[in-house]
Amino acid sequence: MAWSRSLLKRPLKYRHAARAWVEVSRLFLLADIVLGLPGCSSFGPPSLDRDRFDYVNAISSSWKQQTLLNIVKMRYADTPVFLDVGQIISGYQLQGAVTVGASLNSASVVGDILNLGSAATYTDRPTITYTPLTGAHFLQVMITPVPPPNLLRLSQEGWPIDMLLQIGAQSINGISNRKGGARGHAAEPDFVRLLAALQRLQGSGILGLRVEVSKESKQEGTVMVISQKELPPEYQADRDLVRKLLGLRPDLQEFKVVSGNVSGKDDTIAIQTRSGFQILNLLGSNVEVPPEHIAEGRTYPEIVEPAGTQSLPPLIKIHAETSCPADAFATVKYRDYCYWIDDRDYRSKGVFTFLMIIMTLAETGEKAQPPVVTIQGN
Repeated sequence: MAWSRSLLKRPLKYRHAARAWVEVSRLFLLADIVLGLPGCSSFGPPSLDRDRFDYVNAISSSWKQQTLLNIVKMRYADTPVFLDVGQIISGYQLQGAVTVGASLNSASVVGDILNLGSAATYTDRPTITYTPLTGAHFLQVMITPVPPPNLLRLSQEGWPIDMLLQIGAQSINGISNRKGGARGHAAEPDFVRLLAALQRLQGSGILGLRVEVSKESKQEGTVMVISQKELPPEYQADRDLVRKLLGLRPDLQEFKVVSGNVSGKDDTIAIQTRSGFQILNLLGSNVEVPPEHIAEGRTYPEIVEPAGTQSLPPLIKIHAETSCPADAFATVKYRDYCYWIDDRDYRSKGVFTFLMIIMTLAETGEKAQPPVVTIQGN
């Protein structure tokens, strides 16, 4: 304050110059503070929450589109292609600059010119590595049937056994399930009755599964347990129906589950499971296609269920329209049409998500090192 009052005692031109230099000093102090900010805090940690969830959502949406596209392509006998996201490297760069300029005129305050300028540059350049799923290993995964223990183990985790078998089993002790594709057919009536009875038994706690490991071969095996305890009449009827349809001994409660079409034994259940290609083909048969595509021979007609017989509910409903709805669960464009799954169709969403688990269950052994495609995103 004393220094400021002393300026008032000096001539006017000196007071102008002193006041201007005070302003310049303040500007340089402000510039020093601004330039020092990046060094006071880290730019990386605050971006962790945002980046993790943004990339999770982006990968999830991309996976849904890719899976839906491959299901639709199977309906048109087109080649399914899978491209996995192998690695994501995201790099950030933040640069800042502050400029200070002054033009002083001691004769008049009006002539003094003070400038403060700033500039900042933010750059986000993610590097995303894509892995095409090709080669002998991928083919082996796609054509290898899901092992029965892997499929049935999921029922112990709460998955409905009727949905598991409708998706993953082609036949059980010779009773055929629905088959997809151009030469597809509906499920046998006994298969429909069998799944319904198994589901009711599972819901009541009468049906159980146990996974065992052989001491000799070290391989896993599955045992289906059907309780022998006294049951209400409706559950007793379901238990008797399962044993009758599968040709099982009524005095046993544990039955070995093996891979195959027909067991030929009254204490064994043979399940012929499906491969990844068969499952995609099956789901592709549930795609609604434009009538003109069928008339032009671009795809096969829908599988017609026999009249007057009980049939299995569709595993998934994939609609086709000229435009995509805004609130769909998954959408993809193909052949000038939008194919989509309704977000309010809980069963279709569950089967669609379950497809990823089924494909993983068919995988055995170590993955081969495939080629990669790296794209620098600017």
